[in-house]
Amino acid sequence: MLHKRIQTAINLIEDVIDNRQKENDNADVARRNNTFFESFKNLTPFVKSYVLAKKNFGFTLQSSTASDLQDIMNYLKNAFENAKAVNPASFSKKAETFADSIAKEWEAFYKSRNNEIIGGLNIIVLVHPTPNAIRSCISALSKCEKLPLTQESIDSYNVARQKADALLKEMKFDDEIRDFLIKVRDRKATLTDITPSIMDWIQSENIADKVSLNIRNIM
Repeated sequence: MLHKRIQTAINLIEDVIDNRQKENDNADVARRNNTFFESFKNLTPFVKSYVLAKKNFGFTLQSSTASDLQDIMNYLKNAFENAKAVNPASFSKKAETFADSIAKEWEAFYKSRNNEIIGGLNIIVLVHPTPNAIRSCISALSKCEKLPLTQESIDSYNVARQKADALLKEMKFDDEIRDFLIKVRDRKATLTDITPSIMDWIQSENIADKVSLNIRNIM
């Protein structure tokens, strides 16, 4: 009788150990899945942004970043096919690296593509009869400056880019006038910068009341 009770107790203990192990295994799987899905959620906007940027702007990744993206896509394919996230911490790190890299590469691409036109808008806003129209263009263009991108922000950018091109063509002026307006914008213009040709332009555009100079104490 005692032997049977001991064996029963042993069986119960083994069942408890097995159940505890299953609980631990399930908890470990849950932690891995939570890590994976959190990283996947954070990664998705950057992957979508890349697709949009490539389609709408011809944006391409540097080779190392493209390689990281390929590794990520392979991992995701295996994870969803096998319904199992293996080493999610490594995936999380790779996803963070990719997001950081594409964000920096896109910002550099955006600046190379738009710095000149935004710089031009920032100049003509000083003298344009409807400066709010210029500011509206700058604001719409800036919506695509940083990731993530959306189709809505891209559509706004495209409309603003066409309008900005038209505004700059309408307000086109020579290098001397441009340089003068840059100095005015930066508050570096002096009386010596107002040459006869600059004065003629100011009068022809009827903007004399918009140009102001400050006296700086250089002592």
